[in-house]
Amino acid sequence: MIPAPSFGHSSRSWHELPSSPRLMLTLIVPTYNEGKNTEALVSAVSEFLLGSGNRTFEILFIDDSTDDTPLLLEHLSKESPHVRYLHRQGERGLGSAIVRGFKEARGSVLAVMDGDLQHPPALLPAMLAQIEKGADLVIPSRFIPGGNDGGLTPSRKIVSLVARSIARLMFSRIRPTSDPTSGVFMMRRDVIDGIRFDAGSWKVLVEILVLGCYGPVVELPYRFRARDLGSSKMSFKAQWEYLRHLLRLRSGRGPGNRERPCQKTPSFTRRTANDLKGFPALD
Repeated sequence: MIPAPSFGHSSRSWHELPSSPRLMLTLIVPTYNEGKNTEALVSAVSEFLLGSGNRTFEILFIDDSTDDTPLLLEHLSKESPHVRYLHRQGERGLGSAIVRGFKEARGSVLAVMDGDLQHPPALLPAMLAQIEKGADLVIPSRFIPGGNDGGLTPSRKIVSLVARSIARLMFSRIRPTSDPTSGVFMMRRDVIDGIRFDAGSWKVLVEILVLGCYGPVVELPYRFRARDLGSSKMSFKAQWEYLRHLLRLRSGRGPGNRERPCQKTPSFTRRTANDLKGFPALD
């Protein structure tokens, strides 16, 4: 039997965050043996969000670690009123961790970001600004002017290209997006209302683009960073799970589907680096 999951909390824990009429952001961060990357991430996210005047946010770690990462998360949850974590025991998988984060999140706006610092936390204020201007879904892209995928090794670049190409070939709904396999994105919670997720691979954004209910989609340029600490979790098994996930979505025979129809029509806009001039960390 799988042990019941446990939440990290403290005397200044997540359940004491005051309610607010403003949009509350939940940043979901799946982690597996990320160690001190978690401390650096919390510091950077807090710096950029607090610095932009946003105090209604939580950083929700969904952790499958087998090292001392849960101890670090417990410490962080005691130090910061914005940090919450769930350590899953006997469970593993990036896709299922993200979907669990969707279920546990308190925010009306949900964001996903890797815990390895390859997605720059400086993106968050710019992404949130697009949501506040009316976007339903914001996708930072490595492949529009101002973006860069320099943090990937040559072999990872090939894998990424193949993954994007297959997804576009199979699903016309995602073809307008330049980076549909991005691991960092932000959306209004109602984009995923009515989705029963498959979560069979690490590319949850593909499933959201195929099944989600959204209107305006905005892409922002960003530069993918090389890892500072830790090691990549990419494996042949993860790539195989991605392909199987796409086939299930395409066939309609997997668990992933919408439980009710969507009345919105997707539209797509790409921002340029000039549009981000108001965010000094991205200039």
